[in-house]
Amino acid sequence: MIFKLIETFFYMIISNTQNLIYLSMMISMYVNAGLISIIYPLSIFGYALLEETRPRNSFWKFIRLYTTGLVLLKFIFNLGAVAYLLKSESYKYWAGLLKIGIYDRNNLGEALVYMLPELLIIMFIMLNEIHLKLIGLYYQIETDVESVQDGIQRNLEKGDAERLKQKKI
Repeated sequence: MIFKLIETFFYMIISNTQNLIYLSMMISMYVNAGLISIIYPLSIFGYALLEETRPRNSFWKFIRLYTTGLVLLKFIFNLGAVAYLLKSESYKYWAGLLKIGIYDRNNLGEALVYMLPELLIIMFIMLNEIHLKLIGLYYQIETDVESVQDGIQRNLEKGDAERLKQKKI
């Protein structure tokens, strides 16, 4: 019984990866407030939540590529050889004026916390892609399979496809 409960818990996590991605995006905006992370709330509230069912895989590809590039950029600017650029007077002026969102962290722990929201976004997107591939909905969304009205009618007929076809004719 314990193993079934653990399995059910992981199914709950996997089926809600989309919400976990949105939460990680909001955490990223909170932790790294700046121009580089403004893409996340705009993509959540301006596109993803306005979709009828869920965003298509092209949206997730864009977010994954953007986030990977952002993590790479943050990592490069936290290297000792490049960190001097963040200490220059011109960068401090423009970063203060525009609130870019790229910072130099002194130790590994601070850098990890600085990059953790983006790493969580990438991890949850990968988990979401695996889940969608396993259930067969990676290349299509639910409305491509069946419209909402057809789903309601199928539910009213208790899944009887023959009776549903007879009603359509």
